[in-house]
Amino acid sequence: MNSQSLRTDVFIDGSGVRRGARVTIAGVALLCDELMVPYGEIFWVSRRKGMLLLFAGRATLAIKGAPQELDHLYDLLTERVDLTELRRRIVKQLGHEVVLFTAGCAASGTIEGEKVGGLHVAAVTRRALYLLSRDRQLTISWPARAAKRRPAKKTGSDERDDDYLVIGKPDTSLTIRYLFAEELGAVLYAAAQQPPEGSAGRPLELFSRGEVSPPPQAGLPPFSLAAGSLQEVSERAAANVPGELQAKVGMREYFFETHFQELGEIALGPLLLRKSAAGGAYSLERAIDAMNSGGLQEDTRAAVATAADRLADVYAGELERVAASRGVDVSGGRDLTLGEAGKSFLLERMQDPFDRLWERFGDQGDQEAELRRRIAELEAGHPDQDDSEMHGAAEEWRAAMVRLDRGYEGAWREMVEEIERAWSTDLLVRLTLVGRMTKPRIPEWAQLAALAAITLLLAAVLVFVLAR
Repeated sequence: MNSQSLRTDVFIDGSGVRRGARVTIAGVALLCDELMVPYGEIFWVSRRKGMLLLFAGRATLAIKGAPQELDHLYDLLTERVDLTELRRRIVKQLGHEVVLFTAGCAASGTIEGEKVGGLHVAAVTRRALYLLSRDRQLTISWPARAAKRRPAKKTGSDERDDDYLVIGKPDTSLTIRYLFAEELGAVLYAAAQQPPEGSAGRPLELFSRGEVSPPPQAGLPPFSLAAGSLQEVSERAAANVPGELQAKVGMREYFFETHFQELGEIALGPLLLRKSAAGGAYSLERAIDAMNSGGLQEDTRAAVATAADRLADVYAGELERVAASRGVDVSGGRDLTLGEAGKSFLLERMQDPFDRLWERFGDQGDQEAELRRRIAELEAGHPDQDDSEMHGAAEEWRAAMVRLDRGYEGAWREMVEEIERAWSTDLLVRLTLVGRMTKPRIPEWAQLAALAAITLLLAAVLVFVLAR
């Protein structure tokens, strides 16, 4: 596993197993191939034997791997997801009960005649076992006299999986896996006891705000900037690169189309990722968090710097290729290599369109803070409270996001034009200079010296032969 990515098998609850999926810790979401799980939607992470269980609003994953890989993935996740806050939220909802433990598990069977299967978060109290998933909550109240611990079978390698739990009651027959030994013991103890008096009561409400009205929906319109527009701009810019210069240095076919699109994907990666997270957010507040303007601006500056570094590396590779084909050494040619000054100038040209965009667009932090304030006031107020002001502010924010999207598309076009000009008027010209170089010849005096040395060697050999 590198610092941010792992190639492994992943079980997606409801979809099955993906073999060799790429799990990536990105800026605002965990990616499993094309599946995106925004950090803001994660409500539980559980490290089990041989896997890491991740529970979120739109997907539940079981990520398999070696212990060191999963430990590293867990550490990267905890840098972006506040697990203490997640635990606090669950325990707060169970504040009227004594919480024994919470853990990720796999459950199968029936509860009061309802079929159960898949991955769940188990919250065990002295009153009941709660099973939580992204779309429902199930409860098994104690006592459950038929709760038992069953030994796991041996595998082909003679290694045993962890023991599992079986719970039986009228109309309930449930098997639970992935619990640790101490967790199994806690369930068996609680299941055999009568619940404390007065503990029967309110249900666990992990996913609601505890109010009548649902949270304001994100309702973002479709964004225009996408992979298709990147390809279109890349192809148009590549057509403007002088073909005669490309031919002189032997540029491969479709080099610039691929090159420009790669730089665009790097530079616009933060925006595309944030837009995807915001578009899939189930509440307006989470969409605001995903499209955070301050974070987006910082991420874009870092991404454009990465794109500029990639451009410099690509040019260095082409310079090395052309020099090798001519058999010349250009390592000392200051006019041919970019150097730090050249890289800084390229970065400035690539960054300038985005800086001008943000100057025109302005700081959205105040607007975001005001909208969050209105949402909080609405949630704290009476269900019949007038919400027109909040909805008006939300519409203004959505309109600003559309303008920002179009502005980014324009800035990306300007950046590609700057890159195309850099290649057409500077970088390709340098490569053609290398293409005209010839391999240095051996000086005439060196050739004469070498001929004299060979003549003397032959004469010595001849004398030696005649002397015999």
